[in-house]
Amino acid sequence: MKRRELGRSPCPIDRSLHEVGDTWTFQILRDAMHGVTRFTDFSKSIGLATNILTARLQKLVAVGIFEIHESELGNSHEYVLTEKGRDFHTVLAAMRQWGQKHLFDDDEPINRVIDARTGKQPQPITLTAEDGRELFPEDFLLVQSRAADPIETALPVDTPRRRAARPGRPRQRSAAQN
Repeated sequence: MKRRELGRSPCPIDRSLHEVGDTWTFQILRDAMHGVTRFTDFSKSIGLATNILTARLQKLVAVGIFEIHESELGNSHEYVLTEKGRDFHTVLAAMRQWGQKHLFDDDEPINRVIDARTGKQPQPITLTAEDGRELFPEDFLLVQSRAADPIETALPVDTPRRRAARPGRPRQRSAAQN
């Protein structure tokens, strides 16, 4: 089966995966969020073959996640996160939060992040509605419009959840919400 071209998909998740959707890229971005900027430091931290690291860094520069700056030492260059790259920290934080909750036994070592000012863990990331209630997967419906258009002009996308939400059909909630 031929793989779909994710870079032109109307789905923001597909497009995100097109730019950053592999293990090595996530590890590069994780390290960059913690201050790694030099090729040799990425290589040591991740243990990635030089040709693969070079390709991933070139792609991240090409898509505007990194900029190349000359090193203060003058003998090399550094990969510096752009605003687009820095904005990815919330994605990594959500992954970290999910992994901490679901992938570790109590007696295992775990890397965590803390607020550098307070020494406390950040508050959990949640999606909230304008009225402040926490939103869960079953609270969403998918709509589509042009990116520049207001959300009010968006049209519904036909999905199983959308079909289930049609008038006259009760919405099902997960057991955790009951």
